[in-house]
Amino acid sequence: MLPLWKVAFLLLVVCLMASPHHVVSKRPICTKKQKEKILEKCYDFIQPGYPIYVVSRDSPCCAAVREVQDRDMECVIMMLTGKQKTRYSVQKIRALHRLCEIPSPPKVIGTCTTEQKDAVLQDCKNFTMPGNQRRRPIPIMGQPCCNGVNKVPKKGIKIDMQCVAELLTVEEKNHHDVSKILNLPNHC
Repeated sequence: MLPLWKVAFLLLVVCLMASPHHVVSKRPICTKKQKEKILEKCYDFIQPGYPIYVVSRDSPCCAAVREVQDRDMECVIMMLTGKQKTRYSVQKIRALHRLCEIPSPPKVIGTCTTEQKDAVLQDCKNFTMPGNQRRRPIPIMGQPCCNGVNKVPKKGIKIDMQCVAELLTVEEKNHHDVSKILNLPNHC
């Protein structure tokens, strides 16, 4: 009769062979060529220790990372030799997944972006304050406020300030008069 530990080990081996493994497949997610390209193009960034270099999303390094399906750097790390694991920082290679992600486009509601709304609120804050001011300032063409307003896309022939108003948060509505925002194109 076999000792209990040998029986347990054989049972474990049988279970591992019988069950499908989700990580290993016949077709790897990355290739040796992709790994070598990342090691070459990202050389400065993936060196262990200091200094730490910044990787730009539009760099050749990130272009090489995006060639790997799902930017799966774990696959690249698994393909590293023992010598390469000491020559390059595994943590920095792993970080390339996040650093080389293409950002989602700006949130658009209607025809304007949140960046355009923020520019209008920042540049026109003197003209959109709530309440009745005695001397109500009016924006003038060429001032930063009018420049920001004119960057908001048009809906038909009119600047779509309604889009800006729809993007306002509750806090922004407390600090800016929506009717004054909607009226800005009449002055610019």
